[in-house]
Amino acid sequence: MSLMDALFYWLQMKWIVFKRPDDEAARETLGFFAQILSEDHRLTSFDVRSEDEGKVYITYVEAENGTERTVWFDRESVEQLNRDMFGEPAGCGPDFETEDEEEQP
Repeated sequence: MSLMDALFYWLQMKWIVFKRPDDEAARETLGFFAQILSEDHRLTSFDVRSEDEGKVYITYVEAENGTERTVWFDRESVEQLNRDMFGEPAGCGPDFETEDEEEQP
């Protein structure tokens, strides 16, 4: 599995765990991808650095040379697994409001 694929899958699971903190299977899967990042790709750290309407930025550090890098992923793609599994609307990130709004005439 490539580094970018592992980061992307880890991020998708992180998103699900954020929305469903009691989901044990999601937490285990998140740990599985974290293990791949640590052992196979030799990253010493990786985390969400920031996010905006269209992108989620991840910063990671390579163990071999201590190089820190930041990459981004399309936010809609990151949220897709959550929508597919749980039927949540687009924009279901941590800052998304789900309150119903009344239609204006």
